[in-house]
Amino acid sequence: MKFQGDLANDQVRKLLITLSLPAMIGMTVQALYNVVDTFWVGRLGPEAIAALTICFPIQMIMIALASGTGTGLSSIISRRLGEGRPDDVANAVHHGFLIVLVYGLVITTLGLLWAQPLLRVFGATSELFMLSLEYIQLILAGSTLMFFAVLSGSMLHAHGDAGTPMKSMVTGAVINIVLDPFLIFGIGPFPAMGVRGAALATVIGQMGSCTVNFRRIFIQKQLPLSSKTFNLSFSMLGEIYKVGFPSMIMQFMNSALIVIMNWILGSYSYLAISAAGIYFRIESLIFMPAMGITQGFLPIAGFAYGAKRLDRLKESIKDACLGTFLLMTLGFVLFQLFPAPIIGAFNKNPDLIRIGTECMRLISLLLPLVGPSIILSTMFQAVGKGYTAMWLSLLRQLIFLLPAILVLQKYLGIKGVWLAFPFSDLLSFIITVYIAWNFLRKLTVELEQNSA
Repeated sequence: MKFQGDLANDQVRKLLITLSLPAMIGMTVQALYNVVDTFWVGRLGPEAIAALTICFPIQMIMIALASGTGTGLSSIISRRLGEGRPDDVANAVHHGFLIVLVYGLVITTLGLLWAQPLLRVFGATSELFMLSLEYIQLILAGSTLMFFAVLSGSMLHAHGDAGTPMKSMVTGAVINIVLDPFLIFGIGPFPAMGVRGAALATVIGQMGSCTVNFRRIFIQKQLPLSSKTFNLSFSMLGEIYKVGFPSMIMQFMNSALIVIMNWILGSYSYLAISAAGIYFRIESLIFMPAMGITQGFLPIAGFAYGAKRLDRLKESIKDACLGTFLLMTLGFVLFQLFPAPIIGAFNKNPDLIRIGTECMRLISLLLPLVGPSIILSTMFQAVGKGYTAMWLSLLRQLIFLLPAILVLQKYLGIKGVWLAFPFSDLLSFIITVYIAWNFLRKLTVELEQNSA
């Protein structure tokens, strides 16, 4: 199988670029459509930006389910490929599509029933509640499309097809970007729908993404699909979630953190919520390419680990850490030098620009350290140690960050909220590097003993 030969023998840096670049492009375009959403919604006023920020944790929970499961599927598929077990690979694919159906049914039903109380819990004030509800109802109704797009893309990527997931993401994003102004403001024959228009554009874009992956999987037969290879296996589900569940928990905790931040920031002003919403969307233009590198890194590292090729595992870690470090450094430079023009592009409110400038400069102080931390956490996912990856990520996203926010904002006000981020980035970087170094040292000794 050519895919296996490539992962086993091709130059690691070449493989990393080949597998990462399509994901980087696709995920950057995905991030771009969130930025464009916010750009157009910002024309409705800072309240509309704040409403989308209130809804963001709910969307993150959905994305956590999809990407966490996708990580588990990608890990098991890449390891089974490395171990030469094609029947298990095919069975994992079947389980992936079964999970899509279950997620879609449960999230759509429960989400629509509980949308209103969820928004209250997530910090929607009376002035933001109706705008938030209008947006999130359509997003929840289209959740099955999102689950299919993400999980099918993860499975294609694990099989060495990085191009189709990229095309899928780009297709969805372009559709969303094009439709946004028409559906939000009612250009031409389209009715003016406001924030509902932004949500509808997102759902239609997801439909486009699904179409690309569906064609590749079911018409061009890229993935192994046969009723003969499907055997419902709770042990396989357990293995998928052993790796994927920690990733979900990481993102669930991130959602909880944003909810708490919204509560705290809302006590100052909804403009603070808007400023944070703009920053994190712009930051995603840096983070999503970095996550694209993790998409390329994960199958390389997983295959190398399964094949007991420690040299290739270490080389992939080094190259991926360098790539993410350079990306995060680029973000740091932009956020330090041009915060006011970036915030002002979304809304010209002077108070929003003032708050957003401080937010952007302080949160990003140690951003370059985050890239290598992400890669080292992903390494543990690739080798099947999902819970280690979970705890390492939780250090930055929750364990250090939340107490720092609560303590620093008490003494420094809103500035303390922003400064909590670099504080957490530094501590988590130090601990992550130490644990990863220790794991690789022990793995080296173990493989040397086995080969002796």
